[in-house]
Parts: sequence; C-alpha cells; structure tokens
Amino acid sequence: MKLSVPLALSLRFLGIGSGKSESNARKSLYGAIAGIGISLVPLVVVLVIADGMIEGSSRRIIELSSSHLRVADYYGASGMTTGPEKLEDLAANIPLNDPTGSVVGAVAERQGIGIVIGKNGRSGGTVRAVEPRFFSDNPSVTALLRVVEGKCDLGDPNGAILGKKIASDLGLRAGDTFRLLTMRGGEGHPVPRFTVFKVAGIVSSGYQELDALWVFIPFRTGCRILSDESSWSFVNVRTSDPFGYLEPVRNGLMRYAGDGFSVYTWMELNRAQFQSFTTTRMLLLFIMLLIVFVASVNVSSALVMLVMERRREIAILKSTGATPSDITFSFLFAGFFTGLGGVVTGIPAGLLCAIHINGVFSLMERLINGTAGFLYALSPDAHEVASAPERIHLLDPAYYLESIPVHLHAPELFLIAAGTLVLSVLVSVLPAYRAGQEKPLDTLRKF
Repeated sequence: MKLSVPLALSLRFLGIGSGKSESNARKSLYGAIAGIGISLVPLVVVLVIADGMIEGSSRRIIELSSSHLRVADYYGASGMTTGPEKLEDLAANIPLNDPTGSVVGAVAERQGIGIVIGKNGRSGGTVRAVEPRFFSDNPSVTALLRVVEGKCDLGDPNGAILGKKIASDLGLRAGDTFRLLTMRGGEGHPVPRFTVFKVAGIVSSGYQELDALWVFIPFRTGCRILSDESSWSFVNVRTSDPFGYLEPVRNGLMRYAGDGFSVYTWMELNRAQFQSFTTTRMLLLFIMLLIVFVASVNVSSALVMLVMERRREIAILKSTGATPSDITFSFLFAGFFTGLGGVVTGIPAGLLCAIHINGVFSLMERLINGTAGFLYALSPDAHEVASAPERIHLLDPAYYLESIPVHLHAPELFLIAAGTLVLSVLVSVLPAYRAGQEKPLDTLRKF
C-alpha cells in the first residue's frame, strides 16, 4: 500500500489544498489543535519550573549544607573529634591522600544548637562552626551564597555570619554584637554559657528553608563553646562531580579515615527530602498529563464528526478503488497532524513562558499588589487603618527559591512531544477504523 494516497487525503480533510469549503468537522479539528497546544503550555511550564526548583534547591543543599560527602564519627569511637587540631589536620590531608583524584577540598565543621539573643529578642539557631576557608576557598559557596551585608570573613575568633532571616528577626546588622547561649556539660547537669559575637556579615542562599537559622562561627571557637553532648563534628568533602559515581571516592575516604569514621554521600544524608521533591514533581506532571489527555480526546470527537461529514466522499473513494486501509490510514494521519499542530504551537509557547517565568511572576506580583493598593485607597476606612495591606509574594522565600533557575532539558521535551503525538494517534484509531469499514453502497443509497 502506498502511503501517498492516505497522506494526501488526510491533508485534504484538514483543509490543506482543498480550497475554502465550509466544514464544521474541520473547525472541530482546528479546535482540537488549539486545545492540545493550550494544554501543553502549562505542562512545559510546570516541567521547567519543577526541574528548576528541584535543581536549585538540591544544589544549595548539597553545596551549602551536607556537602558532597561527609566523613563523620558521631559516636566518638575514633578519638579524633575531641580536639579541633586533629579534625583540621584530617580535613587538610584528605585531598592530598585521595587515590581517585576527585576530591577538590575538605573542611572541618562542628554543628550544634544555640539561642541567639539580639536587639529584638531571641531565637533558636543552628550553630555551624566552620573553618574560614569554607567561604574563601569554595567557589560553589561564593556562587550560591549572596552577601546581604558585610562580608563572608571568619578571621576574627569572635566574628559570626548570620542568615538573612534570623538577622532580620532579631534586628541585627553587620557590625552589631549579639550573645549566643550554648550549654556546656557540668558535673551532673549542663551549665549555660554566654558568648559575645560581632556580626561580620549577613548572607542568603535564596532558599530560606535552608538558611533561616544559620549562625556561622569560627571552627575553633565552636569547639570551645559547643559541648560534645549537644553537638557533633565531621568533615565536609567536595568532589569535582557530586552527581557522578561517588563509591570509589567513598571507599578511598573510608580507608584513609580509619576505624571509627563513617562516610555518607549527599544522597544518603538528604534521602527523605529528595524523595519528597521527586514525588511532588511526579504528581504535578501527572495532573498536567491528564489535562493533555482530555485535550487529546477532542481529536477523537473531531474525527467522528469528520467521518460523518465525509461519508459520501468515503463511499465514492471506495467505489473508485480505495481500500479500507487507505481510508483508515488517512484518518490516522489526520489525527497525527492534529496532534503535530498542537505540539508545534504548544511547546514553543510553553518554552517562551518558562524562559520568562521570573518576569511573569514579577509582573503578576505588581498587578496583584497594585490592584490591592488601589482598592485599599478607595476603601472608606483607608485613612483609619494604620498600615497598608501586606504585599503578596508569589515566590515567598520562606517556601520557595527567590528566583527560579531555568534549565531546558531537550530529552524531556522530546518525550512530551512524542507522547502527545502517540496519544493523538491512539485516540484516532477507533474513528479511523470505523471510517475504513464504511459500506459505500449503503452510503450512496442514502445520498
């Protein structure tokens, strides 16, 4: 069977090369094209936003919190976590003794909990005692951590770097002093200890859920004020490719660190959070795919109308030698081209919206807040209320990234396009088969 005949018929059914004849079924096919295109726009936008959010959040968690690998002795079996010098030496020697050549840096850290006392009150904080080179020798930290005030410098033993949220809540600025309450183990009961720090800088990772309670202090100062009972020490290790195969690096670290130490990858340390990200992404995409499926069903409905409208033409074609397979394939091609039209219009429109999504959110915020402010000004109680309505932030940093990183993944876009085309053909099978089974004699008798 030659495909040229069904192909020509399908193009004629769609109105290509058939003049300007009126056809309600053809209008339905154009509507199906528009429906598929419109349904693909939110699918592409959600895909790009979800990937950007997950990638941006994951990279910040990996680079700024858990690091690529962590060498830890949580039970004190090695005896090396009791003194800062021992852990600093271990961190300094790990890159020099890495047999794989993948380790690019390692920094000792002691982490605990404290109460930060500032001008406007107090707040619990995650105390991260790190070596000064955590900021100075780590390009990933420099790229992902934005300095709001001051500078990222822990050269002063009593200097501290605060997260933007906790600094704002406590009314602290760069150059201010605050007290940090920690607990030291005493004889039979813990003893509170107050230490005065000066704010060297205020930083933001753009992901408030991660950095809201950060209090960075020098490593040796942290080892002095944080008790062994309420804190833990470890070495954060950076590699050249955190998303590559880390088992060889992990095995090398296990051999070098020795007994008492365990080595954890970032996937193990953040397993629950990344599973949550993945589940949310899959759920959103499933909902968007349902919208595309509903839009694709319109192709079947339009083809049913087209078959009814073209019954006489089908009968004449069969009478002149067209086979049932010719008719069936012509309608399958019509369904395929309908889906193709939706893909050609929907995916570029979705990509255009996704690329400018930060600008779209910014414009929507201005419109919403501007409208709210205008309605507030028209309110008869406007002059009696002390403050204007609170501004709305669509990308609230308390829950999302301040700015969505946009990364387009060609394989995923190809799968969306291919899946839409396959779905369009599948929903066309039944009306195309019925068209091929039309009996020309019965049809011609009616006309």
